Amino acid sequence: MATNTPHEGAEVYTSDGHKIGKVIEVLTNEFFVEEGTLIKHTRAFRYDALGTVTPERVTLTLDRDSVKGTWNEVTLQDKHGRDRHVIQVGVPHQIPTYDELQT
Repeated sequence: MATNTPHEGAEVYTSDGHKIGKVIEVLTNEFFVEEGTLIKHTRAFRYDALGTVTPERVTLTLDRDSVKGTWNEVTLQDKHGRDRHVIQVGVPHQIPTYDELQT
């Protein structure tokens, strides 16, 4: 893996210093961050959102408002085959058209 690749378990912070969670999975082009304690959310980030990376900490190039914005939401399977609801940060939310709902 490249030196600028996040590590599972690293804490993730926004560019303005807010902790958003921990890295739970790293793929080739994106990584997943789990946030929350009682109600957990998973956010997917592309590598272009990476600022600085150490084994213990990832700082994003995005501020808190950008991370918490309205992004596309999908259900994906995790590496253990379980369904995971994922918010794709950087992918704009799209409301399906009537034709898309009918297929």
